[in-house]
Amino acid sequence: MDHKSHFDLTQATQTWLSQLEQRGTFTKDDLRELQSHLLDGIDALQTTGLSQQEAFLVATHRVGPVDVLAEEFGKLGRPAQPQRESVLLLVGVISFMLIKNIVALVSDFGAVGLARCLGDSLLTSLLDMSLSLLLLGGLSVGVSWWFNESGWLRSWLFTQLDQRPIRLLIGMVVLLGTSALGAYMGHHQFEALITKTSTDRWTHNEFGHVHALFWRGFYLVWLLMLFQVAIGYLSAGSQTLLTWLRQAPVGWLLLAGLCLFSCCLGISIMGMRILSPADGTPHFYVSAALSGLLGALVLSRSLHYPFLTRLLVSVTPLLIWYLLALGTTVPFEERPSRLLEDLFPVKFILSGLVGGLLGLFLGGQSNQRQLPSESVR
Repeated sequence: MDHKSHFDLTQATQTWLSQLEQRGTFTKDDLRELQSHLLDGIDALQTTGLSQQEAFLVATHRVGPVDVLAEEFGKLGRPAQPQRESVLLLVGVISFMLIKNIVALVSDFGAVGLARCLGDSLLTSLLDMSLSLLLLGGLSVGVSWWFNESGWLRSWLFTQLDQRPIRLLIGMVVLLGTSALGAYMGHHQFEALITKTSTDRWTHNEFGHVHALFWRGFYLVWLLMLFQVAIGYLSAGSQTLLTWLRQAPVGWLLLAGLCLFSCCLGISIMGMRILSPADGTPHFYVSAALSGLLGALVLSRSLHYPFLTRLLVSVTPLLIWYLLALGTTVPFEERPSRLLEDLFPVKFILSGLVGGLLGLFLGGQSNQRQLPSESVR
């Protein structure tokens, strides 16, 4: 009863229309006709005593599932749809470049401003790294919300795409040019800062390393978003990246684990350089443990693989990375490699093994807490 009183017919109708728009097989007139047909059906059902929510559910069921409607309208073979898909692809490319320029502008000018205000201090480096990670986190959350929610911004974009595609593209190109100019100026200021810190021999001269890590993270975030959208599209929205990974072939899991460890290694190296500039190997052990922990947490809910397989999949990428690093660095080093000293491989693999066991344990505890709640439902 409480759910029915809070039912918003307008929002539910817009969500339903947004699902139709995303299929790309409906014209503006098609959507208007379907909306009119839906609302007429709701009005007719309400006269029989049904509530708005009940009438909406029955009316959408009578109109037909979204996938079936998209397939039927797609059979009409109208020439406008390929053009819409091409424009949408172009909008995606421009959006990527636009966001990249905006993020570059904020991160570069932010680093310069922090350095000018705080000078050569540990706080400068920590705030600079925090700003970069904040931008990455905000980008991840924002794009995830964009793909998972049917907000007004996405509805507006699809409306402009159908009604005024040329105006939309011109506006985005103007913004792209403006942001590119700002990004160029920010990069110029940042390069001048790097030159100054090198000349003045700053103790906490880590800005270049922070931003190198940041841009690797930026492209990794967009790659993850691409996989998220592709998997959702290919599975008709029934899967996400995490659910696909829990049942993906072992080869894909090893590749994903290798990427995860590389990301953990970059973050730990940056943190160790800022907190302890002296060279060493602890960051390798921290990265191995963190990578094993995160990989095991992702696979802890997988029913596709047994416990031992999940543990091995969490640790094997570390062994692959070690062998690759050994084969590509040791032959070219004049002095003994740290990869062979002080029982490094044993400590390295043991760190990943401990992280993997901890991740499987925490994941198992989480699953046990969820089972009683699901049984109560």
